[in-house]
Order: sequence, then structure tokens, then C-alpha cells
Amino acid sequence: MFPHYIPDWFNPRSTIIKKNETELRVDILPSHGQIYVFGSDRPDLMRGPNPQGIVLDEFSYQKREVWDSVIQPIVRANPSAWVWFLFTPCGKNHASDLFNYGSTRPNEWKSSKLTIFDSGIFNQEQITEAKATSLETTWKSEYLCEFIEGAGSVFRGVREAATAIPKKPITGNLYVMGVDLAKVQDFTVISVWDRSNNHQVYQDRFNTLEWPYQKAKIAAIAKFYNNALCVIDATGIGDPIADDLVRAGVAIDPIKITNEIKKEMIEKLSISISLQKCAILPIEDTFLEYDNFAYQVGPTGKIYYQAKDGYHDDIVVSHALANFRLQPVISTTLTAEQSVVRQEFLRQIGARNRGQSEDYDEWEG
Repeated sequence: MFPHYIPDWFNPRSTIIKKNETELRVDILPSHGQIYVFGSDRPDLMRGPNPQGIVLDEFSYQKREVWDSVIQPIVRANPSAWVWFLFTPCGKNHASDLFNYGSTRPNEWKSSKLTIFDSGIFNQEQITEAKATSLETTWKSEYLCEFIEGAGSVFRGVREAATAIPKKPITGNLYVMGVDLAKVQDFTVISVWDRSNNHQVYQDRFNTLEWPYQKAKIAAIAKFYNNALCVIDATGIGDPIADDLVRAGVAIDPIKITNEIKKEMIEKLSISISLQKCAILPIEDTFLEYDNFAYQVGPTGKIYYQAKDGYHDDIVVSHALANFRLQPVISTTLTAEQSVVRQEFLRQIGARNRGQSEDYDEWEG
């Protein structure tokens, strides 16, 4: 972009500009001005300078903290500074929030759209072709600059599927727990589902808890829900924790999540929700994660599922783990054999006659 706007760009003996490719900086010699280029993936590097103007390109794909925590305090301290937010809408997120906010603050902000009809780049034939060959959501968001609910998202119909209610265990029912582990930055999420109807009956989300307490809590919840099968993310730290839970008598189905397995899990959950073959609890944290869970297509065409920058996906992964072992709504291609522990669990379930689970106190094992 710089060669189009900065004079003397290709002149190695220029007396107008000096390029510093190591620091990604251009010095404008006559005015002593400087232009810096930063990557938004590391927003803390932007701290320090006192810029006169800032351009945030593709703001809808940047981390929310770039503006909230880094740029805004800088420009608020410099009343003469200005900021441009340039982006294509990507559903309803922090970019749409700021655009709507700017529309109501004409004294300090200005929000404007440049649609395919306004840009002057496309002729009528190209516009007609673009509309005819695009999905409706793509046409509205990419070309008409509209903020479409769910555009770029993986899950549809989440709120319609949020009809479950919390329940205690029912005698004779089988339950499945999805457990996504974390300790500090992310959250450990435990979700419990009734296999008789694929309804979620319980959810807990927490962090900054020591591993011994987390393991005790997982074991207590599993025991309370009729010795529920615990489908746990056994990637990394999850592997030894799964072993510890097995020794504590918990029925564990460990899954080491590769990109291919995660893709299959997420797609099965997405179809289950869109077809309302399962029901989730109506919790705001859950809605927030589902709304901000997206996919990216890599350079080789592979699809990667993950939370948008600045958001978590622990609840989604917990649901996906449990849903992977619920009553099937689609045929799956994963052919991995059942773990020995899970086979033993299913054998015991068929052999014993359980009574009503006793109430628990503070999840103590």
C-alpha cells in the first residue's frame, strides 16, 4: 500500500523518506514525521508511542483489546489525535458495537458505509454476477456492509435449542459429562447431558482452581449423576488428569483432540443444534461463546475451528465432547475403538441395578 501513497518510495537516494524495514517504520524527513506498522496479534507492542493518527485495518478481525485496552487510552490522552476503523462486517461483534455507538455520537464519531454500489469499483455487470454467485449472508455482509447475525459463525439456531432446564439425576438414566480442562487463562467447563433425550442438565465454569480441587469436583459431579461417563479432553495436561480420575473410580473416555477430531466434533454439535436434536441450558456465557465461535480456511484448504480473537471456546468444546457420545444424529467417520475403561463402564451399567443418587454437599467426594 505504501508505494501508492508515499512519494519517492522506490528511490534509494530519496531525500523525502527513509525506510526502516527492521522496525517497520517510515521516516518522513522534511516534516520529521514517522509511520509505524504494527500487527494486531500482539497489541502490547503498540504501547508507548504518542501518535497523531491511527488506522486500524480489518478491525472486525482484530482482538477487541486493541481498541479497548491499548489504542483508546492513548488517543484519549491526546485530544488532537484521530482514529480510522476500516473493516468488512463479520457478524455482530465488537466492530458492529463500535459502528452503532459511533452512529449515536455525531459530535465525536462518524460511522459510514461504502457498499458495492457506492465504491465505484464495480460496474453493473460485475455487481449482478457477484449477487448471483454469492450466498445471501455473504452478499449482505461483504457487499452491502450489513451486520448479519451469525455471519461467519459455525452455529445456527443456538437460542432456539436453548430449551433445557437444570435437573438432578433420574434413577436409571445414563448421563454423559463433557470436560474441557484449564487452570488460569482459560476456563474449565463441566457440562452434563441426559442420554435419554440429549438434554443438558448441568453446567459449571471456573478457573484459577488447583488441580486437586478440580479433580475432586469432577469426580463428585460424575458420581452424583449416576456415575456419568466423563468424556474429557486428554490433550496435554488432560492426559495425566484423566489417569488420576480413572484411579479415583471415574468412568473416563479420554479424547486427544487433533484438528481432524475437533472438526468432526464441532460439525456434529453444529448439526445437532441446528436440527434441534439436543437442548442446551440458556446461559449468557454459553450464548457469547457460540456467537463468537468461527472457522478459518487455511492456505491448503483445511478448515480450522476456534474462538474469535478475545473470546473463549471452553463451553463449546465441553458441549462438543459430550455431544460426541450422545445419541447419534449423523453418521460419523471417526472409527477409533472405545477405550477399555468405557467398555467396562458400559458393561457395569448393564449389569447393576442402581438406586437414586444421594444429594451432595459442596461437591465433596
